[in-house]
Amino acid sequence: MTNGIEVNFTHPRNARLFTADIDPQCTGQRAIDGLLAGDNQGPFLEPPPAGQPYQLIVKRTQGQIPPNVTFAAAGVVNGDVIEIRQAGQGA
Repeated sequence: MTNGIEVNFTHPRNARLFTADIDPQCTGQRAIDGLLAGDNQGPFLEPPPAGQPYQLIVKRTQGQIPPNVTFAAAGVVNGDVIEIRQAGQGA
């Protein structure tokens, strides 16, 4: 049994919220892949437009979880809200 971190993901275009138990060693990219694949209720995210990958932002710190960084290394703790944004917006 893994000791996961319970986090809440916000959908970038609507009010959907998804709570997940994430392995602390899960990377940002693996989390995105899992959110795109979904579960038995269907995918949480739609595939992004070409050239517009998603970013994960920890709302508490406004810090980004890069694709190759683990949730543990990013300082994610139980109950954190992770905002999902499409990359390349507002920069």
